[in-house]
Amino acid sequence: MIPLLPMRLTFAPATPLRLPPYPGALWRGALGKALRELACITGAQACADCPVIRRCGYGLLFETRGHAQAGGLAGHYAELPHPYVVSPRTDAGDTSVTLELTLIGAAARRHREVLDAAAKLRLNGVPLTLREARPLAINAAAKTSFAAEIPQPPAAPPRVRMILEHPLRLRRENRYLTAAEFDFATLFTALTRRVSMLHDLEAAAPLRADYRGLAAAARAVRVNAVHLEWFDWARYSARQRRRIPMGGLIGELALSGEFAPLWPWLWLGQWLHVGKGAVMGLGRYRLEARP
Repeated sequence: MIPLLPMRLTFAPATPLRLPPYPGALWRGALGKALRELACITGAQACADCPVIRRCGYGLLFETRGHAQAGGLAGHYAELPHPYVVSPRTDAGDTSVTLELTLIGAAARRHREVLDAAAKLRLNGVPLTLREARPLAINAAAKTSFAAEIPQPPAAPPRVRMILEHPLRLRRENRYLTAAEFDFATLFTALTRRVSMLHDLEAAAPLRADYRGLAAAARAVRVNAVHLEWFDWARYSARQRRRIPMGGLIGELALSGEFAPLWPWLWLGQWLHVGKGAVMGLGRYRLEARP
């Protein structure tokens, strides 16, 4: 559906880092600042009226503008998804810290600019030295080049274990779902919307799919076991000058049913994440096939 370039970046901090429980917003802000300083050629204070924003690496990633064709899902939303995901690893130490960064679609062609910006990062005010940047394999073959590729899912299994690795924030009727309220169909609807909008940002034609049929198939999936809990945390927003609640669900689910029509979407979502805050790494999940 969508070509991706996932990378793992390893940094050495100049001094030990003190990070919040989930530092995705910090990484996103640091990367955006470094990329804007590197990419901006006008010196403007704001990007809104920039004449070259569509040719700018920062503009493409952080000031995303729609290129959707008429009828595409992205054309119906004022707020569009950004074509990247920052996904911090939890193994930060005094001498090393790791970030997984996925560039989506056309953004993958800007990977050199992004890596140049990564080499100038400061996280929480601490300078970072980029020690290693390597592409991560999407499909079976090991990967050595920084070329985007489209994930090729294996055959759909009859049963699936879904592990929610980063807090999942799903909204239904303007409320975030708790563990007791979780349902698979809401997750899958959010995922199809995200995939479709990211596809439509740059595609020559909108993504065509039987969305009604997919929704029906998602409702038919059986949730056999739920082991979820609410991970409560908040981040400070300098722009809003307040702490913003960012809690979400973590844990795992045991699912069964007819996954064939759903499987390409679910497989792709492992890189794209799902739910609110996906761009900063929330809603990361992993799938394990069960016979």
